[in-house]
Amino acid sequence: MIAGAEGEGAGGTFSGTNSFTPDLGLGIFSRFPLRVSASVQGGYDDNINTAHDFKQNSWFTTANIGLSYDVGTPRTQINLATSQGITYYFDAANNKWEPNLNLTLTVNHKASERLALALTVYASYQTEPDFQYGLGTNRRAGNYVATQDKMSVSYMWTPRFSTNTSYTFSAVHYDSSGIGFFEDRYENTIGNEFRFLVMPTTNLVGEYRFEVTSYDGVQRDSKTQFALAGFDHAFTSRLVSSFRGGAEFRDYDQFGTKTSPYFEATLRYALGQDTAVAWTNRYGIEEGDVALNPTRTTFRTGLQGTHKFTARIEGAAELYYTHDNYDSATIPPGPGGNPPGSFNPAFTEDTFNASLSLRYAVTRYLNVQTAFDHAEVSSGIDLRSYSRNRIWGGLNVTF
Repeated sequence: MIAGAEGEGAGGTFSGTNSFTPDLGLGIFSRFPLRVSASVQGGYDDNINTAHDFKQNSWFTTANIGLSYDVGTPRTQINLATSQGITYYFDAANNKWEPNLNLTLTVNHKASERLALALTVYASYQTEPDFQYGLGTNRRAGNYVATQDKMSVSYMWTPRFSTNTSYTFSAVHYDSSGIGFFEDRYENTIGNEFRFLVMPTTNLVGEYRFEVTSYDGVQRDSKTQFALAGFDHAFTSRLVSSFRGGAEFRDYDQFGTKTSPYFEATLRYALGQDTAVAWTNRYGIEEGDVALNPTRTTFRTGLQGTHKFTARIEGAAELYYTHDNYDSATIPPGPGGNPPGSFNPAFTEDTFNASLSLRYAVTRYLNVQTAFDHAEVSSGIDLRSYSRNRIWGGLNVTF
């Protein structure tokens, strides 16, 4: 499970929400719950195959149709956003067409004064690496489906004591069987929080999670237990934080056991209606996304911010960093023909991703956008290292 505090993701997509998810409207001109948008973008990519050597560059164009729906009552809030698009690379040797399909759904329902229900759904079909959720590889490896969904039930037993029980489902599936053999998997996680209100602005939290990971191809199935403690605290009405820390105990079917410290933290700040900043962090065991090193310990941190310079001009920035420590592995014989006792050494890998964008509202319905994206991977396995730059601009129409 790749999650930040209270299920928030840590990290970010290479293209962010700026490059491949269309702007669904500024949302400041109308309160009508349904918004439809269409966007056309064009740009240049200097390393479309995320290669260390023999880089291939290309001009590209992207077209998207987006839908956003927000509706609510005092007891129920629903938000749905989806975009359906495609990118075409003019100079690509193959795989010229790239899908950009995604959906997010959030539902919050207060069943009674004591009982609250919540649902969050994220699903996508894409080619670009997704650094935000930690699902899939950190390079282009063909089209894949990724989803991370969470259901939770909160109940207030007393004015100070409450519980939150959750179930999280995550999955990755690649179209390519060669990549999918060691990447396709399902993760099921059940968790329970015990929350105690010590001050009006502070909850102390104890949490237990149990996770089962199942692979379609390679034998990397595991069971993981988390023992965590932490807090949720509101410094002010605009600055809130959440922290969980403890230990993670993972039992692999084929590779023995592994124990690691674990923590996740989120800090959110809103300065009026013009500026918002979110900072997420996570450290723990993750699934290895290379063929010969099945386990790794990972630190992820991500910073996201938006600012309205004027009523018409808005900027956004996303900065993400990931540090991976891949464990050495003795590879058992398998379909790949590995001889008994094959050894693959440990290595480290650092990933940096930055996205900067600027949007100008020409009219109530039309805005223009421009953005720059940069990704950098530095790996102990030299051929896995690469750098990539993208620059693009486009038009967005919202109805």
